[in-house]
Amino acid sequence: MLESLFQSHAIWVWFLAAFLSGLALNLTPCVYPMVPVTVAFFSGQGQGRTGYVVWLGIAYVAGISLMYALLGTLAAQTGALFGSWLQHPAVLMLVAALIIALALSMFGLYELQPPRWLAQRFGRATVGPLGALVMGLTVGLIAAPCIGPFLLSLLLVVSQVGNPVLGFGLLLTTGIGMGVPYIILGVMAHRVTQLPKAGKWLVWSKRALGVVLIAFSVYLLGIAARQRSATAGRTAASAVAWQPYSYARLQQARQSGQPVLVDIYADWCLPCVEMDHVTFRHPDVAQRLSSVVTLRVDATGSISREAEQLFEDYNVYGVPTLLLFDAQGRERPDLRIQGFLPPKRFLERLDQLNDNAEFGMRNSE
Repeated sequence: MLESLFQSHAIWVWFLAAFLSGLALNLTPCVYPMVPVTVAFFSGQGQGRTGYVVWLGIAYVAGISLMYALLGTLAAQTGALFGSWLQHPAVLMLVAALIIALALSMFGLYELQPPRWLAQRFGRATVGPLGALVMGLTVGLIAAPCIGPFLLSLLLVVSQVGNPVLGFGLLLTTGIGMGVPYIILGVMAHRVTQLPKAGKWLVWSKRALGVVLIAFSVYLLGIAARQRSATAGRTAASAVAWQPYSYARLQQARQSGQPVLVDIYADWCLPCVEMDHVTFRHPDVAQRLSSVVTLRVDATGSISREAEQLFEDYNVYGVPTLLLFDAQGRERPDLRIQGFLPPKRFLERLDQLNDNAEFGMRNSE
């Protein structure tokens, strides 16, 4: 589902959204009070030297961006592990409960603040670019009560798409969006006498953020409910004759000129269960797959060395991932499936695979 969502829009739209989201995070009640402190840090050390202020700002932005980018890369690289945590119903309900707790603090029921030692350390940052870099690296910890849920949702998306480059780029862009205003304000510090005070508008922004957090928690609880019902419904036997994946089976199919489907699956993965319960039990799909060698890698727990090599050879980072090989034994990256695909669209992929196989057979004749 997430793969099709990304494919339905130009990639620049997602990067623009990440940049604008980074800008908006500066208006949250956990980040906004730090703006004057950070700008004073830049302007105080710069002493009118615009170039040096810009250099400090770049170091600060680099700290924020690299911290988030590393999180994005980690989420994409460990998509199966990250996904297994965030798709278990119990874990999803726990995360939803934590987000509700954060939302209640946004409504003023209580205040969440970072540890005093961390805030003091931020205020006594080391001078120079190194100090600015350290400030950037730690700002995520200080602002966690406000920006944590946003980052969690973005990391969840990245882990499901399973593309490390995309994960690095989106989180890097978010960090840049969050940090760029500090460079501008630092350079213009001598012209800007004061920023808008944290008055009623900030209280309303907290409440608005609380509403967003409540909505996100409801979304997570909905996923947990779907996960429970889908898992409970897995009682009927699969209509597809799956064989455990092995390199020998893949080679045997290649030598016999048979197309191959390799399904990388996990019990905790909701789209995997939906594919098994809906698409692979469809009569037309089952009939068409009877002439295809169907291999499955079960990534619910530990996987074999052969499966690890398959992941490395074909850049597989998460589940579900379905690899389609034509009759010549070549994987078709254009037909690769990541996420749930309904029966009709799945059959269209098989049609393209079969068209390619028939074309190859005519050429060989």
